[in-house]
Parts: sequence; C-alpha cells; structure tokens
Amino acid sequence: MIIDFHTHSGVSFDKSTFNELQRKMQQMGIERAVIFPSTQESYQKLMQKNVETLDNAGKFFIPFLRFNPKTIKKEEFEALQKGFYGLRLTPRGENFDPLDKSLERIFETIEKTGKPVIIHSRKENNINTDPDRIIELAKMYPKINFVFAHFANDSDIFFSKINELENAYVDTSVVSSPFIIERRVKEITSKKIVFGSDYPFSDQEIELLKVKKAEISEMKKEDIFYGNAKKLLNLQKV
Repeated sequence: MIIDFHTHSGVSFDKSTFNELQRKMQQMGIERAVIFPSTQESYQKLMQKNVETLDNAGKFFIPFLRFNPKTIKKEEFEALQKGFYGLRLTPRGENFDPLDKSLERIFETIEKTGKPVIIHSRKENNINTDPDRIIELAKMYPKINFVFAHFANDSDIFFSKINELENAYVDTSVVSSPFIIERRVKEITSKKIVFGSDYPFSDQEIELLKVKKAEISEMKKEDIFYGNAKKLLNLQKV
C-alpha cells in the first residue's frame, strides 16, 4: 500500500488532470493521494479551485484545503474546512509569514479540527519558507500535526530539532535521496517521514525509487509509504 502525501491539481499543463494523475497512480501502485491546488491566483479563484478539487476527489484522492490565512475569514474557514482531510499552507505563494501573531485565530481553529497541515518548506532566501525558522510552528501549536514538505530542505538545523516535537513530520518530495533517507531514518526514525512526490512537478516513479532503494527495513518503508500517513489522516480504511 502506498499513499502519496503531496500532489497538485490545477497546473496549466496536461499532467495535472485528475484522470492523468489517477492513471499514473495506478501504474505506480499508489492507492491514494493527498491533493490540493497548485495555483497562486487570486483568493477567489483559489477557493473555487479548492471546491473543484473536492468535487472531483473520488475514491483515489484525499483533498486538502489550500488557503491564505491572512485573508480568509474565521467563519468562512470553519465552514469550508469541514469537507477536507487536512490543510495546505504555502507561505511563498500566498506571501505570508506563518509565525505572524495575527494568524493565531486561524491556527487555534485548526487545533480544534485535529486535521494535519502540510506546509511548503524550502531554503529560498525567504524567511517565510525557511524550515529552520518555521519549525517553531510545531512548538507554538503542539496540538497540530505539521508535515514540512520537501524534506525540510534536508536541513541539519531542522533535523536537530524535530525529535523534540511529537507533532513535526517531513515528506520525502524532491529534496531527498536513498542516502539522505537512510541517514535521517537513523536520526529521527521512520515514524517522522511520509512519502510525497510533489506531482506533477516531480515524477512519482522517481520519488518512489528514492524510498525503495534506501537501505532500510521493509517495516520502516511501510511507515513511510502508508503507516504514518494513515495515522495522520485518521484513515481507518484505505
């Protein structure tokens, strides 16, 4: 069983269609995929794409709500999030500081939902996405499970902190390799890592091979491929 914790809809080329992603998943043996819009369009268009993603999710997809915490109204968020398995934050795309104190109202609402948050985290000369800095979110909101995308840039500083936090995880997308996965599993265990491809910006086959070729036990690979995701998503049956 494999769950892909990081895929996109709405990219402006053919690979982004639900049918194409479903075909690719079946080809790769991936049963389910977390999916959210990739767009960086206006807030209104982003909300519409979220609804379209939800409407088209079907049995293969696990829709996450992508939103801008700076502009969404608390009441709107409370109503909208009910149809989604989790939330997606993109500080670069929506241009916000996730540590901004003014966002406490939204994070406190997320805490009540019990839903996981996947957040874009790369070193891009942008403090809003720097994993060494934004890991503080997991300290600020211990009731929220945060998945830091792109292997948190494989940052030594980030990984030196993650074991202190029960609610901090990474996905394997893009910034990983068999060697990197092996090394980090020794440091933080396989219980902190979920498989993610960043499809269509990366290829699911390539991203799967990184985990498959890592010299770790089959049990640890199962944690990464589905065990941890199943727990985070509260999926009793996939």
